[in-house]
Amino acid sequence: MPLIHWTLLAVWLSLGSVIAWSFGVNGATPLNSSLGAQMDVFPYWKDTLLPQMGWFSYPVAMGLIILEMLIITAIFTPLIYVVFRFLGGSAQPNGMLHAFQGFVYGLTPAAFGGFLPVAGLITGVFATLLQFQRGPSITLQNRKLGSYLLVVLFLAYAIYKYWNGSLI
Repeated sequence: MPLIHWTLLAVWLSLGSVIAWSFGVNGATPLNSSLGAQMDVFPYWKDTLLPQMGWFSYPVAMGLIILEMLIITAIFTPLIYVVFRFLGGSAQPNGMLHAFQGFVYGLTPAAFGGFLPVAGLITGVFATLLQFQRGPSITLQNRKLGSYLLVVLFLAYAIYKYWNGSLI
């Protein structure tokens, strides 16, 4: 079920993003986009794909957003699992599946306007907190205050650096 949930979210967010872009929403800022995938694809779509491909650039941009979401999920799911296990999460059967569930279900708030001005920022912050803190704390049974603080502080710093273009 989490894979279906992820697929529906990816298609919805990519479709909503390209529709919003077609109405002039700048998808390159955290104010208008809840996902890094949207912010990464928008400049390429606007500067390269749209002038070269016209209307066909929209489905290509959707595919690129979905691809980047897949790559990010594949990287962060094991990372979340390892970090929360290291911070005291309990060993469970199917622990990686639980980490995947926490990450995917935590993304859900982004579906509620994660491609619209201001809503993108609000849903993005809420989804990030759920993905990297609340979801894993529940699914991996790690409810220690130190774990919460470490993850929230690290994420706040990483998001700040990313938004300022100095993380990568």
